[in-house]
Parts: sequence; structure tokens; C-alpha cells
Amino acid sequence: MEKPQNKQWNVVKTWIILTVLFLFGCFTPALSGIDGMNGGFAIITICGFLVICGIIVIAVYLKRARQLDRMISDDQNLARWEIDKPLWDRYIELDFSEDKSISKGTFILISVISVVIGIALSLLAGDILMLYICLGIIAILIIPAFTFPWFRKRNKLKSPALVIISEYSVYVGGAYNNWNMLGSKLDGISLDKTDKLLLMRFNMSYPARTGIEHYEIRVPVPEDREEEASRIREHFGY
Repeated sequence: MEKPQNKQWNVVKTWIILTVLFLFGCFTPALSGIDGMNGGFAIITICGFLVICGIIVIAVYLKRARQLDRMISDDQNLARWEIDKPLWDRYIELDFSEDKSISKGTFILISVISVVIGIALSLLAGDILMLYICLGIIAILIIPAFTFPWFRKRNKLKSPALVIISEYSVYVGGAYNNWNMLGSKLDGISLDKTDKLLLMRFNMSYPARTGIEHYEIRVPVPEDREEEASRIREHFGY
């Protein structure tokens, strides 16, 4: 199998370009003769803020890219499994099915809450416009809710059928997830056999703007690696 591509470097390169452009934007008022009180200060402030954000993103993804490089080339990982095509295809379909189910459930929950809030605000304000706004929000959410699983499936189909598990991260289907940065942590590992397919489920959590978010990484296990998967789970204390 050929060496998988480290897509974290693409993020680093993209943000370096954007940060340079934002930095150039900070000097635009002076170069263009825009007076500070006529929008010059606003341009400098916005571009300066975006430069700071860019530097932070670059620092985070630079570390992730280097970690993934080491992970791909290292022979001391906890596991490295090349998955055969029939198993990989079954895994992608199961993973896609679970993603669709989660997205659908989340969309229905948000839709119900939005409708209730829209009706309540319309009654309080005496204006049905509030309900229409909430219905518009629901319509907008349809796009990410039902396209996200398709994008994940597409990425997995285009990625090598490879699984790598290290002490602090998992690489599967072209996706890299780690639990040693920015407050993220590993909360548990379980083994689940579904439709003759053995999955390792890595449950992660990470701080977000709305609180602690939880995320599950599903990893296919080859039929002859079940004992190795059990040892890995025990290694992490689960």
C-alpha cells in the first residue's frame, strides 16, 4: 500500500496564504490612503484579528501535521491494519448509515425546538415573522445535516483502507483524530460486533463554545485482529 497523504499540511498551507493576505490587509488603509475615521481603523482591526486567528490555526495544524507524519512513518504504533476491500466496503456503509442516523436525529431535535421557539416568539411579539425566521433557519440546516454524511463517505472511498492506532491518536479513512491537544481526551473504547463486522469505538470529548462535545470514532477490525483489538482496549484501561 502506498504511503497515505497527510492532508493536515494542506490546511497549514491554506492558512499560511490566508494569514499573509490578512496581514497585507492591515496595511491596505495606509497604501490606499484610506483615512482611519473613514473605515481605515476598522479594516486594520478586522484584518489584525484574522491574522491572530490564522497564527493560532497554523500553530495547531502544524503540530497535528507533524504528529501525523511521525504516525504514518513510525513502526512503533499500537496497531497498523491494512483492511481488505470487502471489509472496508462494509465498514463504509455501516459508518455512513450511523452518520445519517445521527444527523437525522439531531436535525429533527433542532427543528422541533426551533418551531416551538418560533411559535412562542410569534405569540409574544404578535408577529408571525418570528416563526418564518425559525422555519428559515431549519431550511438552512437541511443542507449540512444531510450532506455531511455523504462527504464523510466520499472521503473514505477516496482514502486508503488503512487504520493506524497510536498512544494519542487514530488514523482511519483519511481522517486523523487525536486526544492530546486543546483539552480533548479519550473517554472510552468499546468493541462492538454488528452484521459480522467488528468495530472499535473510540469515544472522545473536547471543549466547545457550547460546552463539552462528544464524538465517536469508528474503526474496523480485521477478523484475525480481534485479540489485538482487545489488548489495545485494555492498554488504555477500558
